[in-house]
Amino acid sequence: MNKNLGVQKSFFELIRHQLPENISIVHEIAEVLGISYDSAYRRLRGDKALSIEELKLLSHKFRISIDSLIGVNNADIHFQPFIFSADDEGFENWLRWRISEIQRLNAAASKELIMVARDLPVYFYFDFPELAAFKLYFWKKMLLHHPDFHEKKFNINEEPAKLLETGHYLLDAYNRVPSSEIWCYETFTRIMKQIVFCSVSGFFIHKNDALLLFDKLESLIRHMENQAEQGCKFQVSYKPTENEEENFKVFFNEVLLIDNTVFVQRDEKKFVFMTHNSLDILITTNQAFCNQVEHALRIIMKTGNLISGTSAVDCNSYFNSIYEKLEEYKTQSISPRFVL
Repeated sequence: MNKNLGVQKSFFELIRHQLPENISIVHEIAEVLGISYDSAYRRLRGDKALSIEELKLLSHKFRISIDSLIGVNNADIHFQPFIFSADDEGFENWLRWRISEIQRLNAAASKELIMVARDLPVYFYFDFPELAAFKLYFWKKMLLHHPDFHEKKFNINEEPAKLLETGHYLLDAYNRVPSSEIWCYETFTRIMKQIVFCSVSGFFIHKNDALLLFDKLESLIRHMENQAEQGCKFQVSYKPTENEEENFKVFFNEVLLIDNTVFVQRDEKKFVFMTHNSLDILITTNQAFCNQVEHALRIIMKTGNLISGTSAVDCNSYFNSIYEKLEEYKTQSISPRFVL
């Protein structure tokens, strides 16, 4: 097999690693390229070389950097964007895309996920439907400027049932993945500021909805504290046992922190997911860039404080500060003199 077909073989191996066990790579290749199964087999075996157009289609579909595949290391780093659409179908696709990425990670023989969370990861909100509904409302109204939300006020009794169901499935999948998260105070205060802003701006139908959201947020924070203490992730209705597998490390670092970033290693392949415009996501498999991000995240963890597992003192100190901030913002939400 010549060098080019060796690269082709490596390319197909990267695709194979992305697919769940129940999905046929032959079917996927044939569908993306619009060819027969026999033609797909010939490309997989190396009997026929991929054309440039076919390589482009497959690399776009499976978000594989051709530069990193052939060992090119230049100043141009290619990102595959996942652009968010403002309608309910866009939210559904956004959630389902995240589910598929988590499922691929879960299926890997070896895996690692490191996340910088300047805002609490969206997964956790779905254990508290009122908070999840509020985040969806806030994003549509303030970030996406959805035309149906220009005059719309938030009603805590209105819940997007289908999106919440999908989100709860996402949370269940995420709870199964071993992960390390890097938190700061803003991880929890960002949603507090959003609730206050909507309250003083008159965006709530019922004047007590802000206080109800803060009550739900306190419950969420206590649940997050419980998970950090246990060193494992679980849904709010679940009671962990002493023999629970530890899959949750939390680090606090208020000094060295970058924007929301996720580093993933799935078997031998590395990925970086970066949030753009709050909801859009940029993905790259450029190994030089992924290695750089991984190095930076490990420094941030090393220079921060581990607040999960046995680190009870640091954990209590962090969450006590968060509860104090919660009370401050709750008071501000009902103060007519408060200006954000």
